[in-house]
Amino acid sequence: MKILHTSDWHLGRTFLSESMHVHQEVFIDWLIAFVITEQVELVVIAGDVYDRSVPPTESVRLFDHALIGLSSVCPVFITPGNHDSAVRLGFGSGLMATNGVHIRSEISDIGVPLELTGRDGTAVVVYGIPYLQPEVVATQLEAERTHTGVLSAAMDHIRADVINRGDARVVVVSHAFITGGSSSESERSLEIGGIGDAPSSIFTGVDYVAMGHLHGAQVISTPENSSTVVKYSGSPLPYSFSEEKHNKSVTLIDIPTVGSIAYENISTPVPGPLLTITGELEALLNDSQFDGVENYWVRAVVTDPTRQERTRERLTERFTNLKHIEFLPQGGAQTVSISERLDPQSTPPIEIAADFVAHVSNGEISDPQRMLFQGAIESVNASDTSL
Repeated sequence: MKILHTSDWHLGRTFLSESMHVHQEVFIDWLIAFVITEQVELVVIAGDVYDRSVPPTESVRLFDHALIGLSSVCPVFITPGNHDSAVRLGFGSGLMATNGVHIRSEISDIGVPLELTGRDGTAVVVYGIPYLQPEVVATQLEAERTHTGVLSAAMDHIRADVINRGDARVVVVSHAFITGGSSSESERSLEIGGIGDAPSSIFTGVDYVAMGHLHGAQVISTPENSSTVVKYSGSPLPYSFSEEKHNKSVTLIDIPTVGSIAYENISTPVPGPLLTITGELEALLNDSQFDGVENYWVRAVVTDPTRQERTRERLTERFTNLKHIEFLPQGGAQTVSISERLDPQSTPPIEIAADFVAHVSNGEISDPQRMLFQGAIESVNASDTSL
């Protein structure tokens, strides 16, 4: 059976200050054409369809266009991610299921699979695990209040159903941070109070796990002797310069009746390669080493000892898609790597709060203050998830 795995579309997101809507339109039109050409039998979208719980109107219309185009070819299976509103994404799911669009946004639906039979006779059952915020769903799942706890409980529901499915191949679609994955600054941290990731061993016994959340395509290692494939498709478009080295893609999967699963990363159309260039302004403007990259999406790190006049305007004359400028004077402070920055997308909110307290008070956050901030963060997170 031929399945296409994609995730993290982030409809409505910007790249720095630029809307990505036009580029997302190009990707979706390409995806529909690819699904038709390759005769894909199922499309799975593993969360973060939107970039926020209340997406822009144009993004909702674009997703509607995607569902109409894809479902005219084959069934579509969707789980919400941490950026989506599960309630909004799941609206009308019963009606849409009759038209080939299957959305698993409710906890009660975790153990309810989509049953399919491929053209080659392969029987496949597909289960969806929506993004599970431990503080919100632990009680309902009767689970430990951690990501490992709630994901394990979800898999218990799935395994209880799988035993009745005979020799069907099992696919799970999930949105989470699995231990061993390589993140970028584009993903919002899943950690609130406890550990934000969970081990791949949770999925033991499953044939293929279609993951969403991390923006780089990657396969996660599994326990020795496990045949389970745990894979992130990655985002189809770049959303920060931390994704500069990514090859943006979707994953094409071939699941046979028996035997090993084959998968392939299929490159997606991106608006332009990302590139960071570093040097003094005159070198950036005139050095031949930058010939041929003038139309790339460029981040320029300018190292002149003093700031030059009209830096942005002059750089834009050569690099038409200049997106960002950083000033790092020679002899100045050392560059801090992206992974070390206190970035709201990649740093747990409690650590941002602690850093703020330290900044304004010149002292470490106290235990009572940490508990107060923690309670406020979890309250806001629970409110946002319920939208």
